[in-house]
Amino acid sequence: DLVPDMRELGGAPAADGEPRQSIWPAIYPRLLELVRAHRSTLVFVNSRRAAERVAHRLNDLAEEEIARAHHGSIAREQRLEIEEMLKTGRLPALVATSSLELGIDMGAIDLVVQVESPKSVAAGLQRVGRAGHHVDAASNGRFFPKYRGDLLETAVVVDRMREGAIEHTRVPRQPLDVLAQ
Repeated sequence: DLVPDMRELGGAPAADGEPRQSIWPAIYPRLLELVRAHRSTLVFVNSRRAAERVAHRLNDLAEEEIARAHHGSIAREQRLEIEEMLKTGRLPALVATSSLELGIDMGAIDLVVQVESPKSVAAGLQRVGRAGHHVDAASNGRFFPKYRGDLLETAVVVDRMREGAIEHTRVPRQPLDVLAQ
């Protein structure tokens, strides 16, 4: 519902005066609206650069700090501090890479947003599953594809998530390359 046609994304003009084909001008206001409508929001992106950019842009748009970036390049102490801010309600949103996908108890996350395809059903389920960690709560997630090819991939991943069609894990036998390293 962000843009009526993924073929014509619109947006701000580029340096040469031609229209830039970007969905970001439509994504940022909707992300801000979702963050403000929930107590705690976890936004997943697929790169450190995107995490920094999205957090910065959300803060600019909100005219206050409502989001922080979380990724593997941030010092462990700082990551723990940011996680604690979200858990205690002092920070409404965290924009993260896969650094928050596994093994960290984030407490009561109301909403998970995935910007761009999570690339696999397992990753999509793991990420959306970060929301609704209390009795009788359903995990709530929203997906924002960035371009037409990503729309198709995201639609397939979400459809397979609903079906529970998780990819098979193949464990290689006698991985000599691992032994060599």
